[in-house]
This record gives sequence, structure tokens and C-alpha cells, in this order.
Amino acid sequence: MARKAKAEAEKTRTRILASALSLFVKKGYERTTFTDIAARLKMTKGAVYWHFESKEALLLALVDEMVAKFRRQLSGLLPPDDATFDALSFNDVAKIMLENAGRIIADPKGTAFFLLIHEQLRWAHASMEKVREDLLVNTRFGPWAAMKKAVENDKASGAVKPGVDPVKIATVCTAIWDGLVHMRIAGVIACDLNETLAESYAAVWKSIRV
Repeated sequence: MARKAKAEAEKTRTRILASALSLFVKKGYERTTFTDIAARLKMTKGAVYWHFESKEALLLALVDEMVAKFRRQLSGLLPPDDATFDALSFNDVAKIMLENAGRIIADPKGTAFFLLIHEQLRWAHASMEKVREDLLVNTRFGPWAAMKKAVENDKASGAVKPGVDPVKIATVCTAIWDGLVHMRIAGVIACDLNETLAESYAAVWKSIRV
């Protein structure tokens, strides 16, 4: 019975997240209320609050979903006992970021979340402080942190030049990925996204390798 109740709760939680994402994109994060989310699902507002205490908590859960998928991909590249990602390389992370770009373009939910992050949120608003901090420091080991760790590993192994700054390289690589994906979704560029990203990362790797 307890297992069934837990499964039902998880199913409801997933439905709430999907509804929230759709409404955040359609109406805007600031204008969407828990009443809107509940009405869309034919639930009470209290039922939504039971799963999430605030819109901020909902947004963080959506961020968590995306980062968790990325982390599972990273884990698939590594030995089962490597919980610290010490075997990650620049090219490992670059490969996954290319795959993620393609998935976002092909998946309506991924595209919706990407547009939400870039076009619907007022990042300077006080209500965004926790979400902004979470994304910037990558507490859930997202793409930026993974690339930084990978460059540190390559540097330690002697594959990267001694003077290379892992923070700067991680920032540049994340910015390249983010900018190209955004431009592709917006229709600003019509190039092969995977090929363009691959060439960009190859250029970065060429500039830092020994």
C-alpha cells in the first residue's frame, strides 16, 4: 500500500511539473499562479502546495530534472566506482554537451525549458535569488561544473597546458553551447548544430592541449 501511495505521489508530482513548465512558458513565470497550475490539472491549490511549497521550489525541481539527466549521462561514461568524476576528460563532456543540444532541439519539453530559462525569467528579481545561485554554483554538478572538472583532470594528467584556467575554459564552452542552441531554436542560424558545436569544441581543445 505504501509503495502504491508513493508511486501515485510521484506521478502527481510529475504532472504538476509538466503543467507548471507549460504555463511558465505560455503565461510567464511571474504571472503564473498555483491556482493556474491546479486548475489545469483539475486539482486543488492545496494539493499543489503539498508537493511544492512555492513557485521557486517548482522551478528548482525543473532545473533538478534537467541536471539529473545530464549527470546520468556522465555516469554512463565512467567506471561504476568513480563517484568523483576523476576520469572525466574534456572530450567526454564535449560529447555529452553535443548530445544534449540535439536532444533539446528534438524534444518539445527540453525546448520549452530552455526558452523558459532564457526568455521568461526575470533573473534580477529578488525571487530568483535562490534559483540564480543554484545555477551559477552548479550544486547539482551540471555542465559548467563537469567541464571545469574535466579540464582539471586533463591538466593533472599533462594533456592540457599548465597555464590553462579550467574556470575560464568551462565558462567559454558553456557560453558556446548556450549561444548556439539558443540561436538554433530562435531560427537565427540554420547550420547543423551538432557539427558546429563539434568544430567549436575542437578549436577550444586545440588551443589548450599540450
